[in-house]
Amino acid sequence: MLISLDTLDKSIIKYLQDDGRVSLRELGRRLKVPHTTIFTRVNKLVDKGVIRGFSAILHPHDLGFKLNIVMVDVPQSESKAVASAIAECEEVLKVFTTVDGKIIVKAVAQDDDPSCLNNFLSKLDKYNPVVYPVESVVKYDHKLHHGFIDQLE
Repeated sequence: MLISLDTLDKSIIKYLQDDGRVSLRELGRRLKVPHTTIFTRVNKLVDKGVIRGFSAILHPHDLGFKLNIVMVDVPQSESKAVASAIAECEEVLKVFTTVDGKIIVKAVAQDDDPSCLNNFLSKLDKYNPVVYPVESVVKYDHKLHHGFIDQLE
């Protein structure tokens, strides 16, 4: 479902993406809007699912975890169910499905203990998953570019 955002909503999202710890009172000052308006708008953005939560953004590779991209080719009719089951695994960070039934998974494992990843992969054996261990991370971002936010209606 596409959500309509006005200029204030977009500005709020930009600020919160750049600094999720900014107080709503300070955000109101920066945007020259009463903080009560900011509070109401942020709550609406959360209720609509535009903002999914507030948390610390961790970079697993900086904490000693090995990132892995896993490709799983399943029959299109099973894709949704298999993807949902994969998403339940603790080592899985992200799950994407493609229109042709492929599942792309971002998973982590501890460098010194890949057993959790191996346990996860053993559940997918019948689909012959292909694992691509990530050697280095060139870009790791969670934010939408401000230009993309500006384009929203």
